[in-house]
Amino acid sequence: MFDPTVFDNLKTVLEGAVYDLDLDGVIIVTDRNDLMDLAHFSRTYKIAFQLREYGTDSVTCTITLQTKLEHIAGELLAQNHLKPGCVLEIAFNMSIKQSETTCFRIKEVLTNIWGSNRIIRQTLAHEYQGERNEYDNLITIEFDRLIDEGNVDDLQEMIPYVIESLRRLQPFYGM
Repeated sequence: MFDPTVFDNLKTVLEGAVYDLDLDGVIIVTDRNDLMDLAHFSRTYKIAFQLREYGTDSVTCTITLQTKLEHIAGELLAQNHLKPGCVLEIAFNMSIKQSETTCFRIKEVLTNIWGSNRIIRQTLAHEYQGERNEYDNLITIEFDRLIDEGNVDDLQEMIPYVIESLRRLQPFYGM
């Protein structure tokens, strides 16, 4: 029997919270990745989902949990100077047409939900095809610190914020 790492414990909590919402019919999980990069010795867990009520033409949320070599080594080797933990990122992906006004309003909505101390970044991309004015908007909410097992409650309490964000972003989808 092995002692699970911080990453393993947080991944289990996150996965359970998301799949509970899927079982309750609130969301539908659309993708899941559990990756180990042996070249860089890192682990990444991603789970993507949408609100069930809006179907496939809706905002997608992807929650990413990642740990790197120095965090894993610090934990497994009990190195006090290397803090074990994980990086958490929440991303929303949606299609928009009016980039300037829509992006400004999206930032306002997410700042009201997540607070002004969060880094909210929007990255627009589109394939050049003549007159097409549709953009893929990748919105990330970044936390500028590592999380660990002391943040398990925070991780579970974050899920309602994610659901509220999906609901409040949906009117901007395709706008």
